[in-house]
Amino acid sequence: MASEKKKKSRTEAASDADTQGEKPSAEPQRGGKKKKSTLTAAQRQELLDLDPAYEAPIDHPVSTTLQEARELEVALSKLGKEIYKKSRLSKEVGTSISARRDLLAAAESAWTEVRTLPLSSDLRAQRKDAEALKRDAIAALRYFLAADEEVERRVDGILLGTGVADLVSDLSQLAELLEQHRDALARADLPKRAPERARELAAALGSGAAERAVDPGGDAAMALRNRAFWWLREAMDEIRAAGRYVYRDERKVLALFRTSSARARARRRAVKQDEPETTGSSPTPAAPEPEPEST
Repeated sequence: MASEKKKKSRTEAASDADTQGEKPSAEPQRGGKKKKSTLTAAQRQELLDLDPAYEAPIDHPVSTTLQEARELEVALSKLGKEIYKKSRLSKEVGTSISARRDLLAAAESAWTEVRTLPLSSDLRAQRKDAEALKRDAIAALRYFLAADEEVERRVDGILLGTGVADLVSDLSQLAELLEQHRDALARADLPKRAPERARELAAALGSGAAERAVDPGGDAAMALRNRAFWWLREAMDEIRAAGRYVYRDERKVLALFRTSSARARARRRAVKQDEPETTGSSPTPAAPEPEPEST
């Protein structure tokens, strides 16, 4: 998503005292009552001031994105001086990641509260079946098609633990994948006619009854969550791009600036390359591996 020029936000300005030293914000203390994270009026307005393009559907689990943001904060606390010196990354963006992360956490909390409001008994049963099928389908695609990078890329974009609207969309995408790869999934632990069942559940949940059963403010809450997600991801992408450039010749450090899905794909490729080829003849010594190219 294209970055916009935007003056320092109210949330970021408020957190400057905590981020001037380029250290990640302190985590909540363990034990005791957990403070509920909610959006303030100022935070809501801050998100609404962003371009409407930030309402695009998210493509990564929020919990994973928040954890990766924490990891980038730690990386910047240790490597920020060199990164700022040798890249185009501004300290305004680098030190804003903590405030943007807190904003996403609050927006996700508000969205979770809306989407978990009670559904009718029929819809609850259908949603339970749909979520089970979604989990099983993802597991099957991950296992039986682990070598297919295009399938794995598409599965990466399907999120766990999202709301009814996301669940309907995910079932439709999974139905297409399940249908395209019926033969490869013949031994998978899935219901008969799994693609058709996924479409049936998507149609039932998307009929409008499920949407009427939740708070009318659900769409607004999800839109704010999406805005907060992409606002954080924008900063994360800039930090990662800078880190990948500065440490392009240092593979171990470079890994700090890759996404979790990119690291997973790299691991899958490494495992695939390490697997010996079986031709039926006697094994021969493996050829020496070439030196890795600089990225």
